Amino acid sequence: MQRRSFLKNATALSAGGMLSATHSLEPAPSQQPKKIGIQIYSIRRELQKDMIGPLKALKDIGFTHVELYGYEQKDKKGSVLGYSLKDYRKLLQDVGLEATSSHLEPPLKSLYKFGDGGGTGKGERSIQIERYTKQNAGTIIEFWKRALADHHDLGVNVLVQPAMPIVTNLDDAKWVCEIFNQTGELARQASMRWGYHNHSAEFKRIGAKRGEDWSPEMTITKATYPTEIFYDFLLTHTEPSLVFFEMDVYWAVMGQCDPVAYFNRYPGRFAQLHIKDRDILGSTGFMNFENIFTVGYSTGGLERYYAELEYPGTVSGASASQLQAVRQSYEYLAKSLFVK
Repeated sequence: MQRRSFLKNATALSAGGMLSATHSLEPAPSQQPKKIGIQIYSIRRELQKDMIGPLKALKDIGFTHVELYGYEQKDKKGSVLGYSLKDYRKLLQDVGLEATSSHLEPPLKSLYKFGDGGGTGKGERSIQIERYTKQNAGTIIEFWKRALADHHDLGVNVLVQPAMPIVTNLDDAKWVCEIFNQTGELARQASMRWGYHNHSAEFKRIGAKRGEDWSPEMTITKATYPTEIFYDFLLTHTEPSLVFFEMDVYWAVMGQCDPVAYFNRYPGRFAQLHIKDRDILGSTGFMNFENIFTVGYSTGGLERYYAELEYPGTVSGASASQLQAVRQSYEYLAKSLFVK
């Protein structure tokens, strides 16, 4: 299937046919309030103006927990968005939000970033970093040792790497898996957990030529599935007890792959999800969230999910602020019966 055709038909992704995008959006009967999380990168523009107000707004909207971004190591001290670990932890406690996960990556050269920080470093995130080698392995491991200790001080016991090292051949891929397993073991020894978050490049074939690198995932049978797709290589060459996966379901679709197929193919590996749409959650019809949540819970191993918005308004053309967009996204998740 051609990439353009795949994206055009992306709403048909399912475990067994398309389910209605509307029949499960009625208000849920009386029940315990849902615990809905958000990656705070979703309000990065707001946080550049004021740190406390936007976090209070997340709490007022109804979010109960957050996934951090902006952790840095400098001069032998860890910080989050310029705050000391102690001060940032107190800030979240005062607001009433629990930090349950954190995005960070080792200090290697960034090859590609998502922005909005105006070059300050406080709004950008690396999503692709330089190759892992035997020469820089020590630096990577030392980074994670210190990061684990810092996040213990923050009260956060789940760390997630959202940046893919450059991989051009199988040896590169094997070395990445070796470092991931070592990092996961460090986390296990610290009674913490370590995972990996994808974008779309992970669904390319390792070493394929440009134009031949995207996986025709929808046409592959179980018997012929190619193991050289990097994301599959990660799943089959990392130790499940050491490395979990936080699937960004939108970026999986943009990589021409069906999240539900992965949940079924690798049961129990996807402890966390990023729930993302092309715009405000549930507003486009592009993502089949009902199937994603249903199979994520039953097969994928889903324990927590985080709403994330990158550039709201790109489809609708609306001028909603980031806080308005996350409020509407929260309301979608809160009303959807398939979301626990």
